[in-house]
Amino acid sequence: MKTVRKSKARYGISRIDDNVYYTHAWRVSLRRHGKMYIKNFPDKKHRGKRKALQLAKQFRDELLAIYSPMTRQQFCSIIRRNNKSGISGVYTYNKPYLLRDGTLKESWYWEANWPNNDHQNVSARFSVKQFGEKLAKKKAIQARECGLESVKGFYWASNRGEIKVPW
Repeated sequence: MKTVRKSKARYGISRIDDNVYYTHAWRVSLRRHGKMYIKNFPDKKHRGKRKALQLAKQFRDELLAIYSPMTRQQFCSIIRRNNKSGISGVYTYNKPYLLRDGTLKESWYWEANWPNNDHQNVSARFSVKQFGEKLAKKKAIQARECGLESVKGFYWASNRGEIKVPW
């Protein structure tokens, strides 16, 4: 599988060519901190495809100057709607296991997850049986905070231009 570099010059800009509705334009589409910014630059209105692209790039650059991208730390700290612990990346789970006599038992853990700078997930788990409920949760929170301190860069910005292609 080969990696192809997508043009950074067209970041946030896409092309619309619809012959049915006679729409030919460049579209700037960026999401910043939960809000979408979308604007079309029609070829006809801006006297050609090149001029429309130039204006789209100018608009996109103005948006980027005003609204900086989200850092990876900020993105990792967003609490998702399915979160039950109140701390992003920290959760509790049970691991069932069978005893020799066929009895089903469970071990409970608090686990923390965070990304490293190679875009791999790192995790640390703490046994409720070993540490107790409160201390296991506290250790998981501390592990996550320590792990997030090393996370650098912006969300998606570092690998945004790379597309994996199968040839």
